[in-house]
Amino acid sequence: MKVLHLVSRYRWTGCAEPAVNLCRFLRKAGADSRLCCVRGGSLESQARQLGAQLADAAPLGRNYTPWGILGAARSLASYVASEQIDILHAHTSHDHWLAALSRTLFAGREVPLVRTHHETRRIRAGIVWRRIFNRHTAMNVTVSAASRQYFETRGAIRPDRIRTIYGGLDFSRFGTSSPAPDVRGTWGVPGDARILAHLSHIGPDRKQEAILEAFSLLAEEFPRAWLVFLGQGNKSTVRLLREKIRSRSFRDRVVFSRDFADRGIPWLDQVVAVDQVVVLAVGSEGSSRGIMEAMALGKGVVGARVGVIPELIEEGKTGWLVDPDHPPSLAGALREALGDSEKAMRMGSAGAALIRTRFRCERQAQETLDLYREILSSRDPSARPAGSR
Repeated sequence: MKVLHLVSRYRWTGCAEPAVNLCRFLRKAGADSRLCCVRGGSLESQARQLGAQLADAAPLGRNYTPWGILGAARSLASYVASEQIDILHAHTSHDHWLAALSRTLFAGREVPLVRTHHETRRIRAGIVWRRIFNRHTAMNVTVSAASRQYFETRGAIRPDRIRTIYGGLDFSRFGTSSPAPDVRGTWGVPGDARILAHLSHIGPDRKQEAILEAFSLLAEEFPRAWLVFLGQGNKSTVRLLREKIRSRSFRDRVVFSRDFADRGIPWLDQVVAVDQVVVLAVGSEGSSRGIMEAMALGKGVVGARVGVIPELIEEGKTGWLVDPDHPPSLAGALREALGDSEKAMRMGSAGAALIRTRFRCERQAQETLDLYREILSSRDPSARPAGSR
């Protein structure tokens, strides 16, 4: 089976890593899985280093001139025909509509189109997109049941055209440094401190102010507790957050990991260095890989009741679930985590067992491959593409 993945991105952010991992693990599962992305960026570089098979199927840069659009659509159709591609798999809105246009205007034979919706924040539900979702797309894949419900509730996608396949981690590359770097020393945090880490890109929609308010309710009660904003962020949001912290009595116990980016400390080593992880929003890749990574490392996680997070955390067993807009609720969960380290460790161990068992790239690839086979087998045999098997 030949599968062509389309990712109209050039940076190693958002859906880039999940899409590349899916492409790689489908290949390990026996599919001829290829990746077409915007060339010249960090996405291409990382995909090449990871061993993904790259394909010059079409220029996916966002050239919205009529000749640019038609040229890209024609190139895609030509590649699909010449390489006898069985399945097209889109990962962003741009390559989704481009693939639909290519199939409509230039395709000599019908090749099923699959779309993974990595996020719902920019969902389009107009008549054109409903037609693409339901008429031109064989199946729309969501990475959470919450996303699936969102699409169905909005009336964007028919229930029979949507399937949920959870994301996963690549445990073959999942490891920490040996010997472990002195992360706490680098951050200037005492060795006996209890670190709460707000794990997220720092942006206006990631609830940094909520964790700041919750920490303010705990700072005096737990004088050895520190707060670390673990992640990068846009300059304006970081500046506003720093201004709010300056007036706080606990300002000397707040750290931004981004201030030490030049030290080159691997991401997983930073997660290992903290005691408790807090995630109050779902990122642009939808599957909340940050929570999965923290849980896989045995960290207790306090997560918001939004998106995929309640599908990863079982309340009271593998972590805590809170209202992200209610700092007292968040403070209550953090108080329990800080006050009962044994319980936090038990939850961390249970969470690690869950993620390492159920949320692996191998499982995701197998479920996706099964979906491809289901789609191909349901079609009229006379319309099946050459090379499918």
